[in-house]
Amino acid sequence: MTLIASFSHSFADSQRAFRLILKAISEPGVKVTLPQIPVWGNASPAATAILMTLVDRETPFWLDSSLGDEAMLENLQRFGARTTAKAEASVALLHAASDMAIAEFSPGDAPATVIIEVPALSGGLTLRLSGPALRESRAVAPKLPKAVLHYLRERVHSFPQPIDLIFTCGDQMMALPHTTNVVVC
Repeated sequence: MTLIASFSHSFADSQRAFRLILKAISEPGVKVTLPQIPVWGNASPAATAILMTLVDRETPFWLDSSLGDEAMLENLQRFGARTTAKAEASVALLHAASDMAIAEFSPGDAPATVIIEVPALSGGLTLRLSGPALRESRAVAPKLPKAVLHYLRERVHSFPQPIDLIFTCGDQMMALPHTTNVVVC
């Protein structure tokens, strides 16, 4: 039996994580630091905190096979998460090194949330962000895999996008919600 990772102060830490996730989503491109917790398998502390906050019995979830080790699967099971096919997932967790096709996530009525573990939230190609959540455009440069850059450049969906992207690295996250217009510079 493995120790199940959780927040130290269950209610207060989960509320804090939820508020920080909302801040990141409402302010595209802003980095936030999530509560430090033990990780689930190979996931980062930020990805683990997001999963603990957003995924439950009612949330169809898809997990990248490179992150689906025994510890991750056991923790997801304890939280009641049910895994599903990509096209049915409301939330997905991917690793930057995996072979991903973001456009395969078909959210239906609501946007899908795709969490991607990246090597860094700075030092990559510049992304110019604009949209209703931003008074003026903002530039960010997370180190994104080629597949994500390709998706951002060649989107077949018109603005707003049907997929919320969350990038995690260590205990930090950055979000590009579906209402954000993204130009790869």
